[in-house]
Amino acid sequence: MDNNRIRKYILNFIFTLFSISTTFAQFYNKEVKASIKVEKSSEFYTFKAISENLTPSDYNLRYEFMVFKTDENNNSSKSSQENRFFIKANEKQLLSSVTINYNVTGKIVIALLIYDENDKPIGQDRIELSEGGQTQLEDYPEKAEAVTRDQAAPQDGFVKRGLVLKKTLTKTGSDFYRFFYEKCYNLGLKTPHDILITESFARGRTTRIEVLVENKLVWQFFSQPKKDFLKQMAETAFERSIAQLRILQKQDKQLTQY
Repeated sequence: MDNNRIRKYILNFIFTLFSISTTFAQFYNKEVKASIKVEKSSEFYTFKAISENLTPSDYNLRYEFMVFKTDENNNSSKSSQENRFFIKANEKQLLSSVTINYNVTGKIVIALLIYDENDKPIGQDRIELSEGGQTQLEDYPEKAEAVTRDQAAPQDGFVKRGLVLKKTLTKTGSDFYRFFYEKCYNLGLKTPHDILITESFARGRTTRIEVLVENKLVWQFFSQPKKDFLKQMAETAFERSIAQLRILQKQDKQLTQY
C-alpha cells in the first residue's frame, strides 16, 4: 500500500471515528468513562489513558489508545496500543500512556476508545494538537497539569478542589497515605470533598488506619508495615472512596435542582 493510500485510509479513519463520536457522544461514557489526562514536564507532554467504571458491576473490556500524526508534507501515520482489561465496580484504572516531545511538529490527534465484550464502543475521549508538541493546551484546562521531576505527596495533599488530609502516627501510616495519595494523583481524582486518613493506636503495638470521605468511614484496617499490603489497602480504600464520592456527587446534583 503506497503512502497516498495509507494517508487516505488514516484520514478516513479519523473522520469516521470523530463523526461517530460527535453523533453518538451522548451514548458514550455512561457506564465506563474514557478520559485522557495530560501532564506537562520541562521537555514533553505525557498523555495518560484512564478508564473509570461508573457502575456497581465488574466488566471485561478492551481499549485502543491511538496517536495519529500528520507532518508538514501531509504524510500521515498511526500508532496504537490496545489490550483487554478487567475493571472492578467503581474502579478507576490507568490503562496506558504516551509522551509527545515539545519539538514534534505537525498535527497530532490522540484518541482513546473503550469497547465492551461485544466490541461495541462504550467510552471515548480525544485531544487534538494542531501544532504538534508546540500546541498550548490552554484549550484543555481541565486536562493539562504541570508536574515537577521530584513530584511527591505533600503533608496535606491537594487534589483539585478537595483535600487529602492525614493524621497519622507512624511511618506505616505515612507510607499508606503516600500510596493512597499517589493513586489519587495518577488517576486525576477531581472532587470538592475532603478525604481524611487517620491512624490510632489499637491493641499492642498495632495501629488502626481509617479512611473517611466527608467524615463518613469508607475503609479501615489494622496496619502492617509490608509494602505490598499497604498498596493493596490503598487500592481498596481508593475504590471505596470513589464509590462514596459518587454518592455525594448525586446528592450535590439533587440539591442544585431545588
